[in-house]
Amino acid sequence: MKKLIAGSMAVLLSVPAFAGGRTYEQQTTNFLGWDILPYVAVRAGATYGNLNYNFNDTKESITQNLYQARAALGLTMYDTARFEIEGSFFTKGKANKGFGTIDDVEVTSKNIELMANAYMDLGHFHYIQPFAGLGAGLAFINTEASSAVYSESKDNTRFSAMATLGLEMPFGCYSVDVAARYNYIDVQSGMHDFSADIGIRYMF
Repeated sequence: MKKLIAGSMAVLLSVPAFAGGRTYEQQTTNFLGWDILPYVAVRAGATYGNLNYNFNDTKESITQNLYQARAALGLTMYDTARFEIEGSFFTKGKANKGFGTIDDVEVTSKNIELMANAYMDLGHFHYIQPFAGLGAGLAFINTEASSAVYSESKDNTRFSAMATLGLEMPFGCYSVDVAARYNYIDVQSGMHDFSADIGIRYMF
């Protein structure tokens, strides 16, 4: 995870030197006074997850390090906002914890999310554009706990919410986005994910 974060920082620091700014005005379609531009996006990053899990009448906090991939289809309201539908895929999380009288319980989680996200530019800049976002949707999550004496598995569909802060660096029809995200899933006693990712958008 340290290598991934270091690599993301290296890209973040080097991209502005080559950024070409916003040059896609002629591609937009005017709709009700808005300049509309569709896009597709792919993103990848790392997540620090915290799952509050109940087992053997005991609640413990489980920390998991995950990797994530995201794919989105959206619309840019030129120089103002973006709206998208995003699918998120997380690697399997795994950790061992003691719950009351039962030691060495292996807790795992597998998670796929479908989110509706909205992003708003913070100010107006040409080469590096800060943005903030909010999202809401559904998480399809499987949680398991297993020990030498007992095991359980639960499949849940739960509400998920996300807050994002990031930087957009445009290259004509393309944009490199670096983002930090907080994601909450209403499963067990609450799952909290803190993520960092880098992605590319193509406007068409």
